Amino acid sequence: MKRFDRYLCSAVLLATGAVFLAFLGLITVFALLEEAGENKAGYTLGEALLYVALTLPRRSYELLPYAVFLGSLVGLGHLASRWELVTLRAAGVSVFRLFAGLGWAVLGIALAGAALGEWVAPEAEARAEARKARASRAGEAISIAGWYREGPLYMRVDALSPGGALVGVRQYRLDGEGALERVREAAGGFYVAGDVPHWVLHDVLETHVGENATVVERLPEVHWLGEIDPRLLGERSLVDPRRLSSGNLQYRIGYLEREGFDASVYRLALWSKWLQPAAIFGLVLLALSFVIGPLRETGLGTRVSAGIVVGLCFKYLQDLLAPISQVYGLDAPVAVALPIAACWLAGFWGLRRVA
Repeated sequence: MKRFDRYLCSAVLLATGAVFLAFLGLITVFALLEEAGENKAGYTLGEALLYVALTLPRRSYELLPYAVFLGSLVGLGHLASRWELVTLRAAGVSVFRLFAGLGWAVLGIALAGAALGEWVAPEAEARAEARKARASRAGEAISIAGWYREGPLYMRVDALSPGGALVGVRQYRLDGEGALERVREAAGGFYVAGDVPHWVLHDVLETHVGENATVVERLPEVHWLGEIDPRLLGERSLVDPRRLSSGNLQYRIGYLEREGFDASVYRLALWSKWLQPAAIFGLVLLALSFVIGPLRETGLGTRVSAGIVVGLCFKYLQDLLAPISQVYGLDAPVAVALPIAACWLAGFWGLRRVA
């Protein structure tokens, strides 16, 4: 059985690789056509090509579960059409033993996908969005205008320079009664990592508001020991929450909860990342139940068509539950796990019918 396990895994891996490359090629062409249609000064075809190239890790990560599902249908279906799976079952090998034989291949794919989604894709995505924003603005600072809060301190940053420094920083600090206590305006600032991480603000105009007088100071620089760091005030602020690393998502969730903001979008993104390996295993289980069951004697075209329909249904169910969970207050783990659980249950039910 160990030899056949390797044979089973190689069949699925080869088919998954072929499906993955085919779909990634199509997605890349469509993405390039979309980016080439951007009518922005400075955003040339070369920049569009680089943007698409940098976003390929993220597109690969998002495509992976569906490529594994279709690859499993194709690879296992090829074995079924040659009666190899039937022969094994006739020899007394259970359908669940067949699924266990695929475990190493699926585990390898899941681990590779996790590494891609955690370390490669988020960094490449942040660079892609930053380059696109700068190209559209002819290399100028990227606008990240927005308000941030840290306890009694409220802050607004206008933009991010090409070197990653902040441009146009305004801070408003309130006292215990909610009255304005201090206003700080800085031309810019940069982050200093080390034993005591902090921000250095330069060209600062600081106004202290007192009961009887207002004092204005002009300072060359001010060291601000804030808990906010470049994970929040940096290129990653341009990236969609679903495309951030789990470490960055946890940081943002902690920040939002600490400041009393809603972090449901980031929780959904985090649990989607954590549960993607379970989704991959569930889709492979479902593919095996299809091949051994209703799609055993069908052709390649029928299997691929069925796989595309089921994959789309799985994706749409995931996309539908995300806003529903926010409207009705459904916990993020439950909202993410429901489609995956449905996939596992359907797979087990299908295998039980033919066991």
